[in-house]
Amino acid sequence: MSRAERTRAALLDAALAEFSRRGIRAATLEDVAACANVTRGAVYWHFPDKAALVREVFNGLVWPFDVGTDIDVYRQSENPIQLLQDVLWLQTRNCVEDIGQRRMMELILRHGGASDLPKDLLGRLERMAMLSIQSLTAVLNIPYQRGLLRRGLTPIDVARCIHATGLGILVENVHQLPHLLYRPFFLALELVLIGASTQSRGNHSLLICSSD
Repeated sequence: MSRAERTRAALLDAALAEFSRRGIRAATLEDVAACANVTRGAVYWHFPDKAALVREVFNGLVWPFDVGTDIDVYRQSENPIQLLQDVLWLQTRNCVEDIGQRRMMELILRHGGASDLPKDLLGRLERMAMLSIQSLTAVLNIPYQRGLLRRGLTPIDVARCIHATGLGILVENVHQLPHLLYRPFFLALELVLIGASTQSRGNHSLLICSSD
């Protein structure tokens, strides 16, 4: 990695740290420069303005509830709802255990941070949420076609509930240490999917799973 690349990476780390500490609106480029131990001129050499810096900071965000477009593994599963639950939990756990991802989600979800984002970035985040619901709907269509969703529920109904529940849990808990998120997220997601499914869960319950 070249010196310029190291400086750029340090600026992005510093920007995310300052945004998390002060808020996106309140944090200045001078704050970022001081945190990264560089001059303000170095910031402008890499980013023409604060909006460009904010865009770049959020460029690496991974939406935790997007399960992607490759759903063959769910078709091959005898219990696609349980598999979906496991995948969602793993992705959310990865989100909160990665300090960068956790800080970005906290900025978006708490303290009105989303309103401080550039409009084009806000639009991109809205598309990410929409694609997440679409991917969940595609997966849930598999148990729906097998008669595994409760009568009267459609895949998009359940997808929206999962997405809203996941965001709600992150809003309340993302600022805590990762291990403190385990039980509330396990419980909320399990309750949503138990309520949506016609399948008996037998002895398997996330509430008794280890958080290791």
